Amino acid sequence: MRHAHRAAPRTRGGFTLIELLVSITIISVLIGIVLPVIPRVRDSARLTVCQSNLRQIGMAVTEYQDKNREEFPRARYMPRPWLSGDEDPALNIALADYMDYDSPVWACPGDHDVHSAQYTDDDGTVRECGVSYTYTTAMSGRTFEDTFFSRRLNLQPSEVPVLHDYDGGSYELELEAIYAEGGEAYDPNQAGTIVPIDFFHSLRTYLYADGSVGLWR
Repeated sequence: MRHAHRAAPRTRGGFTLIELLVSITIISVLIGIVLPVIPRVRDSARLTVCQSNLRQIGMAVTEYQDKNREEFPRARYMPRPWLSGDEDPALNIALADYMDYDSPVWACPGDHDVHSAQYTDDDGTVRECGVSYTYTTAMSGRTFEDTFFSRRLNLQPSEVPVLHDYDGGSYELELEAIYAEGGEAYDPNQAGTIVPIDFFHSLRTYLYADGSVGLWR
């Protein structure tokens, strides 16, 4: 008695050319959808961290005020090497009793220039700026009620920025400044070098005098 032999099933050797082309097309479409979204997601993540930084700095400012007759910290516009025009300490130094002066909170994640800008200290030590944020010096050493924002403009604390991203402009270096980008140093004997700074985010974020954090109002 003969047994019928079944033919072995044919196995597929891989994708056909049409299937491969269809797969490539689908992948290309997906990449085209995802790529424009990535910068917005990255910017949103940086903005979230930046706002968290400002909230924590705001809490340190409030602690300072609680122990100093409700006055805002006496501090300069920006630390060295950025030209500030006054001799007060930098804000991170003024708040050193309430927050570490070298805390990562002082660095905006979108800042690749300001925080890392370097200078040579009086003792010959090369130091970094260490702060990404601009301080509103009109608040320095005053209660909110004593500022012109309140006395002259009749603004509320929720309307007045105390700190914001140091970005989107051109700023001047003081004497003996070394600008750290790419390790390239400017002539230390030339004061007044102007450095252009890009925006850290698509939207600027602020710490307001009432301790709240948000975008420009």
